[in-house]
Amino acid sequence: MLNLATLSIAGVASVGGRANFYRDVPAGAGIPFKRSMRPSPNSSSVSLLCLGKRLLSALLLCVAASAQASSERASTLVIGRISDNPRADVQRLRPLLEYVVPKLRHVGIERGEILLARDPLQLRSYLRRGRVDWVTETAAMAAMLGADAGATPVLRGMRENEGAYRSVIFVRRDSGIETLDQLLGKRIALQMRSSTSSFYLPLLMLRDAGLPIVELASPEDKPNDAEVGFLLARSEFNIATWVEKGLTDAGAFSNRDWGNPTHMPESFRNHMRLIAQSQDVPRAVELMRADVDPVIRAALITVLIGASEDAAANEALQEYFGTTRFVSIEPASAAVLEKLGDQVLALRREVE
Repeated sequence: MLNLATLSIAGVASVGGRANFYRDVPAGAGIPFKRSMRPSPNSSSVSLLCLGKRLLSALLLCVAASAQASSERASTLVIGRISDNPRADVQRLRPLLEYVVPKLRHVGIERGEILLARDPLQLRSYLRRGRVDWVTETAAMAAMLGADAGATPVLRGMRENEGAYRSVIFVRRDSGIETLDQLLGKRIALQMRSSTSSFYLPLLMLRDAGLPIVELASPEDKPNDAEVGFLLARSEFNIATWVEKGLTDAGAFSNRDWGNPTHMPESFRNHMRLIAQSQDVPRAVELMRADVDPVIRAALITVLIGASEDAAANEALQEYFGTTRFVSIEPASAAVLEKLGDQVLALRREVE
């Protein structure tokens, strides 16, 4: 699995690579010398002069390369995301980026790039260092990046015409577990650390209920009677399977996964019951780095909001995680994200 994927529409870089602005010294190049039994009285000064010229040339090349790199970065729109499947996510992001970039030429954007991070900390670093301009993420990650990296939420993505979702915690019907309190001494299966509905929201529900949490190494590992142990199952189907087979006592993912037979087969769901649900949160959030040029920010927002009215964008929107349209972030969603950001940061310190 690639940890880092960089894709440039203009061909500046390729997946897994990056553009370098170094020039190799040709083989054999060096300070000329004369093979002689006796040194020339002027050889030292000539050598120093040649060395000075070479150093000046190298300095000028570095300055020119730096100016070129700075100019190219200023005219490049970079979109970022946390990914554990870079190749698949590149295919999801590229069509919309190809649609957006030509529409931003009037504000100086000439090319687009995709930069994928392996985890939230790496994406936070990219934002702080100015390597990413535009981020698409789930609510918890968007809230964390807003609180911890100064990214600004600018739009909500409506996926399959739905703009919000929630987390559900479920158990087998024959488990005897009916409330969160009864999960003490038990195990719950979650997806991965970047998931809103299958990591942060269920753990926040447990913490709000006053239940201590601890990460377990495997389903064979067990918490003590005063803790709830969580494990990362990596996929929604694995979560449902672990609960069905008794590898864990509970599982959690989104209400949409609960109703999706690919993630929760009907034969499994017939054996399950819900014991808790979280509040609704925005399903997808588009953010921009805090210091992006306001002109570029406004132009991108206009293009994205208008994309749903442009037939040429239909395929690109569908590839973009099943997005049907983008809408402005209303005050209620902004308040949810602000509160969630503080909660996610506190929880992250607790579980990492």
